[in-house]
Amino acid sequence: MATAPAQAAARPLEELAAAIYVELVGRAFLRVENAAVIKPEAATLATLSFELAVAFKKVERAAQSAAGPQNIGYKVELGDIAGWDK
Repeated sequence: MATAPAQAAARPLEELAAAIYVELVGRAFLRVENAAVIKPEAATLATLSFELAVAFKKVERAAQSAAGPQNIGYKVELGDIAGWDK
């Protein structure tokens, strides 16, 4: 079974933004004299959710790229490839 960070990493941008939005709304919800108040505005939280999701995906791609295989110190020249054709 996948862990929570692995599940978040596999989500499309819209699903990730929606999950962030739900979390932000839950934290911004206030109850004042039997009335529900969301501070800041819901539209602002939605915009912030997408901005955070984009930033998360950008960092995620960079981390996955850095974790991938590296060919450090090995340089392939055109002559090397030509030598393969025999």
